[in-house]
Amino acid sequence: MPTTNMTPTTRSAHTTAGAPPTHTALAAAAGRAAELAAESATAADSGNRLSPAVAEALVDAGFARHLVGERWGGSAARRGAVQDLAQALATVGAGCMSAAWCGGVLAAVGRMCSHLPEEGQHELWGDGPDVPLAGSLAPSGVVREVPGGWRLSGTWDFASGVDHAHWTMVGGMVRGADDAPALRHFVLPSRAYTVLDTWHNVGLRGTGSNSLLVDDVFVPTHRSFAHHTVLTGEPDAAAPRLHRVPLKLINGLFFVAPGIGAVEGALHAWTEWTAKRVEVNGVRTSSRPGVRLTLARAAASVGAARLLVERAAAEADEAEVTHALTLSTTRDYSTAVDLLLDAVNGLLRMSGARGQARSSPIQRVWRDVHCMAGHAALQPDVNADAWARHALGEE
Repeated sequence: MPTTNMTPTTRSAHTTAGAPPTHTALAAAAGRAAELAAESATAADSGNRLSPAVAEALVDAGFARHLVGERWGGSAARRGAVQDLAQALATVGAGCMSAAWCGGVLAAVGRMCSHLPEEGQHELWGDGPDVPLAGSLAPSGVVREVPGGWRLSGTWDFASGVDHAHWTMVGGMVRGADDAPALRHFVLPSRAYTVLDTWHNVGLRGTGSNSLLVDDVFVPTHRSFAHHTVLTGEPDAAAPRLHRVPLKLINGLFFVAPGIGAVEGALHAWTEWTAKRVEVNGVRTSSRPGVRLTLARAAASVGAARLLVERAAAEADEAEVTHALTLSTTRDYSTAVDLLLDAVNGLLRMSGARGQARSSPIQRVWRDVHCMAGHAALQPDVNADAWARHALGEE
């Protein structure tokens, strides 16, 4: 599947620890990762994980460091960082949506772990910011408070990219203020857990979103942080802007942007293929009005989705952060997903049986986008209702 035309250059991104990629934006550096991901997209889909080469290329491109603090050599303080990330995820997504998804997870977990205490951040990034991370956010397992930290046991699911991670963040419920349950996150080195082969889903197969098994592992206080600090943003005014904004302002972008690239890539492949197709009666497939209408609608839908996400990324970078902005942004992420679903559904329907073959990139993208649409952060009823209540003055 072709890459998008948003990538101005490609590079072989091997950097020294702590050194930023050589004077180039992430979106440009993502080109090489996109090429490798496209070459092995079918193998990732059938093997239920990325190849080590693709996983390494994502880190080399700068996804892991992109939202890490500048003091550790990261790029979180760089102007336009969210817009740059959106373009990079779409670039990789055009080649392999699973690879782009894992790139988004690298950036997202890096941002979340930036809420660790100083000692915890140093343990992760003291030797440089290019550290592959994974995460399983939903609370699970058993968390027991002990002197100096907590002990964890249990299974955590859906940790995208965990096979290649050096550290993985997991969520668990603890006793909070007034003894009310509160969600905390705990960061574990790869030696502290066992990866279970549990990821056999219909879509996004290459993400390798396997489970991890933890058996009575001690996590010190400096490798844990409260979820509410991620939801509301870091209160320290000296922290980078992207650590101070609410999670929901950018959370959907990590998942929607890969889908934009994937549908753009599928549209390009479908258009080239359809231009050459001939029906059994000898008529060119492209002469059918329904086929041309599908092409026009799909192009308009993915273009509209891109505009919504680009606006959201620009606002996350520059706009005054308000409650209303956060609500409208989450609404727009869900709307962008609906547009992508409309586009890819039309392409698959007009592809016939050949488009449903396992070798077809159309059916793979169709499965991946539907899997993405089920993510909890993108549910249309929840996001639309929250915005509508605010607009109607009911909250």
